[in-house]
Amino acid sequence: MDSTSLIAQGKKPVGRISQAVERLGQSQRAKKLSRPPKDLVSLASGDPSFDTPDHIREAGIAAIRAGHTHYSPPMGETELRVAVAADLSTLGGGTFKTEDVLISNGAASGIYAGMLAYLDPGDEVLLHDPTYSLYSDVALSIGAVPVFVPWTADLRLDIVAMERAVTARTRMFVLNNPVNPTGIVLTEAEMRAVVDFVRRHDLLLLSDEAYDHLVYDNRPMISAARFEEIADRTIVINTCSKTFAMTGWRVGYVAARGGLLRAAAVIHRTTLGNVNTMAQLAAVTAFTQRTNWPGRMLDEYTRRRDLMCGMVNAMPGLHCAKPEGAFYVFVRVNVPLSSEQLTEHCMRHGVAVRSGTEFGSRGEGFIRLTFAGEPSSFRPGLERLDKAMRAL
Repeated sequence: MDSTSLIAQGKKPVGRISQAVERLGQSQRAKKLSRPPKDLVSLASGDPSFDTPDHIREAGIAAIRAGHTHYSPPMGETELRVAVAADLSTLGGGTFKTEDVLISNGAASGIYAGMLAYLDPGDEVLLHDPTYSLYSDVALSIGAVPVFVPWTADLRLDIVAMERAVTARTRMFVLNNPVNPTGIVLTEAEMRAVVDFVRRHDLLLLSDEAYDHLVYDNRPMISAARFEEIADRTIVINTCSKTFAMTGWRVGYVAARGGLLRAAAVIHRTTLGNVNTMAQLAAVTAFTQRTNWPGRMLDEYTRRRDLMCGMVNAMPGLHCAKPEGAFYVFVRVNVPLSSEQLTEHCMRHGVAVRSGTEFGSRGEGFIRLTFAGEPSSFRPGLERLDKAMRAL
């Protein structure tokens, strides 16, 4: 019997993971929104509608035909680690070496390994609110204490709030940039404020940069990997899922210098295991034969973003700014319902959206939509959302 079955029977698990298991139930409910029945249109799923580009798929098929069907080295295929290190070294900071890269099962297992390696029970980890919910789930499963830090009123970095949140037990700051769900991309000034903050407070920085190639309007993406002055305290997480539309392949990486990677590599090896060999070899092609794919994808996402935001801002009770990055629209709500109640109301009108509170308590008053899908798929959902709002 799984933990969610116990919850359904009113039998809550005990111990430090109880809150994480409660959130698992929420995540599974959210997953149902991502794979809706035929009579429900989903604006909830973060899975790109694009198929993996042909040249990457062909590389995976060629790897299978060539017999690359055995265990991968625990740290990952050397050829892929070399390619990732070369990619990171172009960001303007120091040089990354092959030994600075661990190939992970998507970003999620890298996040788990990076947090478990350096957080003990009782350690505090700073998380933004709202932000991607996996970070607090991992912290709770470790026995660490998530400390939620608000953004400013316009959802920008609030260093004053971060300073207030620091205690003697604070060990790590987890940054998601570009931000899921808000779509904010940190400026260079904001990133330098983060660098100064983690140095002054002797913290580790775990920077999840899964959407780093989905940045709009010619904004720069300032990776934490750029800052040599915090190279000995920075763990960078990324994935092939978004940039190369490889969500189902499950290939990501953890990058850290100065020996910081070793503990995370041990955790990944012992708890998460080797990454799919042929998927890694396909990822080598993704990194080394970029063609014009990321640019074409970004152009299409820009078109989808503009279409969705235009339609949302014409609806009563809803307002959104255009996201700066990722493929989510974080919509402010002005109706006499909570975010979760509005989500249920939308479901009754045939459209699935995410409550802002799935990403933290300060997501109250918001819903999250996604334009990861084709406009032919999400436009009917937006039309249903419009009807739902007009029915209030």
